[in-house]
Amino acid sequence: MPITAAAIEANGWVLRLTVTGSLGSFASYALDPDGTPKVVLTSSHAGYAQSAGQALATPLARSLAATKPLRKPVNASNAGVVAPSVVDETDLGGGSFQVRLALSEHIYATDTGVSLSVAAGWRSSEAAVSGIAVSNGSTTAAPIPIMRWAETPYRRASAAFDLELVVFSHHPVALQPVAAVKFTVTDGTNTKTYWTTALASSPRHGDNLRCYRVSVDAAAAPALTAGLLRCDAEIYPWLGAMRSTDTAGTRSMTGLGTASFATAAHAPFTIAWDPASSRYGDRWICVDPAGTVTASAVTVAASWAAAKAGTRAANVTTAIQAGYLNNRSLAIGNGQPAKARSVDALQIGLIAGVHATVGTTAITTGITADESWTRVFGDPDDADPRANVVLRTAASTAGFRLGRMMLANMTLEVGTNTLSSGFPTYWAFDNIEVRGKAGQETNSVYPASATPPAGQAVLWVTGSRYWRSGSAIQASSGFRPGLVRAAEFSRRADALALLSGRWLVDATVVGVQSVTAGWQQTLGDLGSQEDVIIAGCDLRSTTSRAWSPARLNAVLAGTTIDSIRRQVFANNVVERIGTDPQPFGSLGEDDLTSMTYNIIEGNSFIGERANLLYSDPAPATVAETDSQTNIALVNRVANNAFDWAATKHDGFDDPGSKTLRNAAGDPRNHGYRPQAVGCWASLYGVGFEGNADFGRHASAGNFAFEYLGRRSFQIVAGTPLYSLDASRFGSNTGGGNYKPSVGSALIGLGVKASVDRDRAGAQRVIPFAAGGIDTAAAALVTPGRAVSALRSTAPAVAWQASLTVANARSAGRATVAATTWSAGLAAGRADHAMRAASPVLGWRATVVPAASLVSLTGLAPAIAASGALQLLPAWATSSWRDAGASLRRDLVSPTRRVLPAGADPRSLSIRLT
Repeated sequence: MPITAAAIEANGWVLRLTVTGSLGSFASYALDPDGTPKVVLTSSHAGYAQSAGQALATPLARSLAATKPLRKPVNASNAGVVAPSVVDETDLGGGSFQVRLALSEHIYATDTGVSLSVAAGWRSSEAAVSGIAVSNGSTTAAPIPIMRWAETPYRRASAAFDLELVVFSHHPVALQPVAAVKFTVTDGTNTKTYWTTALASSPRHGDNLRCYRVSVDAAAAPALTAGLLRCDAEIYPWLGAMRSTDTAGTRSMTGLGTASFATAAHAPFTIAWDPASSRYGDRWICVDPAGTVTASAVTVAASWAAAKAGTRAANVTTAIQAGYLNNRSLAIGNGQPAKARSVDALQIGLIAGVHATVGTTAITTGITADESWTRVFGDPDDADPRANVVLRTAASTAGFRLGRMMLANMTLEVGTNTLSSGFPTYWAFDNIEVRGKAGQETNSVYPASATPPAGQAVLWVTGSRYWRSGSAIQASSGFRPGLVRAAEFSRRADALALLSGRWLVDATVVGVQSVTAGWQQTLGDLGSQEDVIIAGCDLRSTTSRAWSPARLNAVLAGTTIDSIRRQVFANNVVERIGTDPQPFGSLGEDDLTSMTYNIIEGNSFIGERANLLYSDPAPATVAETDSQTNIALVNRVANNAFDWAATKHDGFDDPGSKTLRNAAGDPRNHGYRPQAVGCWASLYGVGFEGNADFGRHASAGNFAFEYLGRRSFQIVAGTPLYSLDASRFGSNTGGGNYKPSVGSALIGLGVKASVDRDRAGAQRVIPFAAGGIDTAAAALVTPGRAVSALRSTAPAVAWQASLTVANARSAGRATVAATTWSAGLAAGRADHAMRAASPVLGWRATVVPAASLVSLTGLAPAIAASGALQLLPAWATSSWRDAGASLRRDLVSPTRRVLPAGADPRSLSIRLT
């Protein structure tokens, strides 16, 4: 048998074969990883499957392909001349040799039953062999799920409430990141359990966030006691070990009052449960600048109407002191100690108008808000409180003395000074607009400052706009943002979870605009630097970097060098305009870094390059030029659209190394570093799949990957065929539509993902397009007479012919091929998913109103569209005017054909009848 031994090396991604025969070359190997792979590994790994709506421990059968024979490290002469690449074969003598092959994914230390099969011709003149035992020498640990809670903790709830968890995985199956999630909710005595096995759309904040979510009825038997409820999640991946937010497994209620502020992902979520208003009560105060500054005279009422009708406080500090004087105490409950002078869940409403100060009323020491937010909000009687209620910072800083405060439904104008200093420790902004005061739009003052305990976040931002100010949602002034969701921003946005964000072009502040998502390295506590998720963001029209991943200090990370670990950048649409030459993001460039267990999935990187997983540290001595190498293992890079995916390794002539060597009189006047192979797993696309690199950058073609992953490609000066390219490679005006048009090479590259919808909300259907915007239907389409999936009051969306999404099977199992579609369907009234001013979503197949008929040669039945829908081709510039509109000439253009899935464009014609 030609293969006499097979082993997985310690790194987990190299298959080492001992083969009988003589040395060869790259041309000797025909592995065909993107066709019918000729070298296939199978194994089994512990994991979970779905069973009766729960998770069941079930080994996952794995199949991996060898993708490419490795080359030997770069060989350069003293003159800096690089010798041609040589295949990594080693002569063992006695008529045998070893060869090293890269795998499509990692084999983990806990994989079992590893076996190898090779097809005939995998190497020149070699025969097919199956069932070859493989020694698993991998020391690489299997990844765990990456997760974050998607809502602000410590909200008061008096009825059923939702729990929402965002989850990503290195090994999704189809369009599900994990097999199941189990939620538990306890008051310390009674516990409720909920399972979910499918992603769902959140109804909160208007972003339709795809997450694992359940509705908790804490009043149903067994009813839970009023007070803080501990909510935990257990995440069961298809491959690997369960991950829990309760690492101790005890559901401890001790310290629950701040446990959910932890920066670590394995933290519980906490709800302030008060079904009968028996613990926190309904306590309302109205604030009116014309009111009193005498706190003892302020009305603390059981309703907003009563508070508004009573004596009003002149400002926020007077209202807080009135809450203190109200002398509400909390009894011992749900593991929490008794508290006096509680203003937990106190409701402070500001009447419509401008509130020029928060006030200077002294608040007595001893006030507590340790379980739920003291909430300051805009007048609920106003039609638009966010626009019509304005709170301003003033010349002096207030001393709120509170533990936590939420601002909601108002505009906060900042400048001159902060609202408060030091306290509250924890802040939440919900549906507010933060902007600079008139004349102070360039002032970089923060809304507040805080002094957080180590390992805790202090800011949650939901449904808000943050712009027209020199400050940002940034990890600075003591602020550590835990969650930024469904927010708009025009400056830096830092968060442990940055979800459904939108970049705003802001011309009111002079200076370079930039989006940098993640955390500042200087903050350094452990939890704040891992499990960072940036997902579903619209980052079009950016003029600088989009992502600066956080680095965790080596000592805290437990690694030999600083770490970028378990960070997610997924489902984002990033568009560069302007002239800034900086890449969207850099991993491993000019840093000595370990980059492990990260996920970069389903993004559109338009108009600039993305520097990916470099082994390009910055040496300080000649010795370091011969020793330093970055590390990259178990990174999933999948389903992305690039304008240039660049990477640097041993073959990069590093100018810093060259300068050091020349200054030291070293005869090597070059910067090549053959030891810099620690990121070769990325160089060979291990864990990569479905990526498109169109190489539209001027320097594309340099710093290429050896392999970009299965179903991936790298070309130079390609044409992505976007619906509207407004990046610097298009019109340079910003706000483009990056939905792939007919014939785009992006279509059909993706086969699995952690998110089942694209950035625009369109349902992905396997295979789907690479990038943040897909071609699939934005709404479900049902057969005639069926109930509309849109639940509208209008007639249901219905068809009289069988339709399926491209490459899907006919729902009716007809004996003739169902007519297939490759683009989104939308009701005639629908707006374009990306740009509201654009025409309704288009079609990539020809459809006309019911009064006409289009017959597609070779397809049956013909298609007729009812007047209830407006349909247009994807390239049309306007929608149909009415149900009887005539067919656009564009439809019969010989260069715009209608194709069934997989058909050759030369085989189809259009006939109008």
